Order: sequence, then structure tokens, then C-alpha cells
Amino acid sequence: MKSCWDSDPSKRPTIKMLENILSDWNMCISEYYRFNRDGNYVYKVPNLDNQLTNNMLEFVEADKALFQEQANTSVIQSHSQAYYTSRKLTEILVQEETQGLDCIIED
Repeated sequence: MKSCWDSDPSKRPTIKMLENILSDWNMCISEYYRFNRDGNYVYKVPNLDNQLTNNMLEFVEADKALFQEQANTSVIQSHSQAYYTSRKLTEILVQEETQGLDCIIED
């Protein structure tokens, strides 16, 4: 990734090189999740060289960190100037069910 930031543009990777690298990483990540779908997370995917393995693990760890960060972030965060607030759908459905019970339509 640092090569993308090189001050000399001629030393930066071309779009074709980036496409190949990203395709390899995508394949590795997909293979990792296919290989470890039983939940054991062996951190091993067959037929990879060390660089691809390191790249794959970097993305897997980043994915885990992002997932954990999202899990730690409360879903019920509202802006101080928000007019509407979110509620769980079950609360709304229960409220609608109870409101309908006190109305009786007579013929």
C-alpha cells in the first residue's frame, strides 16, 4: 500500500497492477471464508504464497475489527437535533395490536 503513496508517480503501481492485487486478495478472502466456514478459523488457505497469506490475514483481521467495532456501537444513536427516533419494529407492532383490541364494530 505504501507504494501507492510514493511521491514519484512512476514508482506507483498501475491500475492494472492494482486490479491484479485486489483480485488476488478477493480470491484469498473468499477462499479463507470458504475454508474456515465451520468456525475453527485455522488461518490457513491452501496454495498461497507468504505475501498473499499476509495480505489475506491483514484483511481478515481488519474485517474482524470492523465487525467488533460495529457490534460495540449502539444502534440507538440519535442526533441531538433529530425529530424522529428509531424504535424496534416489535414495539410498534405490539402497540398496534393493543390499540385494535379496544375497538369493537357492531352491526
